[in-house]
Parts: sequence; C-alpha cells; structure tokens
Amino acid sequence: MNENNTIEQIARRLARLEDIDAIKQLKSRYLNACDRQDPEAVRACFAEGEVIIDMSYFGLCKNRDEFVDGIFVPRGCHEYVLDMHHCSNPEITVGDDGTATGVWGLNYRNINTREKTLTLISAMYHDEYRKVDDQWLISRSRTEYRTALACNYEPGTLHVLAAARSLQV
Repeated sequence: MNENNTIEQIARRLARLEDIDAIKQLKSRYLNACDRQDPEAVRACFAEGEVIIDMSYFGLCKNRDEFVDGIFVPRGCHEYVLDMHHCSNPEITVGDDGTATGVWGLNYRNINTREKTLTLISAMYHDEYRKVDDQWLISRSRTEYRTALACNYEPGTLHVLAAARSLQV
C-alpha cells in the first residue's frame, strides 16, 4: 500500500465521520426547533420538493410545507403545549452518492396545560438524508411508535388514560 492510497483512505474516512456528525447536528437542530416551536427552523431541516414524512396516525405528508403547516404548527405551536424531544442511539449509514440513512430512538414528552394531559411516547425514526449544496437535509422520515402513556392530571393526581404500543388520536 503506497502513501497516497493511505492518505486517500484517511480522507474518505474523515469525510464520512464529518458527514455523520453533520447529520447528528441536523437531527439535533430539528428536535430543538420542534421544542422551541420554531416552524421556519423545522422547515429548514427538510429538503425542498418531494419529501415523505410518515407520522403514522398523525399523518402522511409529501413535502416539508405540508408537514410544517398541516401538522407541526396546528398541533405543536401553542403556549399551552410543552414538548421535549430526545433522540439517542443513532445508526447512521452514509452512501457514496450524497445520501444517507439513519435510525434514531425517540423519547418524547408532551405536557398540555390547557387539556391537563401528559403524554410519553417512545418511537423509532427511520430517516433518509440528502446532501444539497454541501448541507445535509432530511428527505424522508417515518416514525415507528413503540410505546405510549397518556395521562390526565389535576393537583395531586395523575390518572392513566392509556398505556399501549401506540395512541390513536
């Protein structure tokens, strides 16, 4: 093995690591934008044009505007909605063609102070990414719900409404 091949191999490995880090940063930006209730920051995390966002019973969207304007803003952008999205355990595979895939574990908490409800959900995100103008963007996302706990609350009480693999809303 000559020195040029070794340098080229190291450069490819470094580029792949930088791509993985950029995708992790993208997912963090998305989750933080959701929690800040920032529709434009959420929109900016997705590629333009056709983007499939499959949230199971919450809806299926075919582009970022449909998702942001049709699901995210109506459901999540209210002062009485207190969300926290935490993702972990990323499994990211970067292709040589400017695409990548990722699987993430989601731990989600929603407190609705108007309805006095608490919802805890675990899910798996199955994402696809596309590099556009040297920036990674989400090009497809499917949410696979794993567990859900829905409660309502009053001072001093917490009443379980449902504990299941999913919540039909």
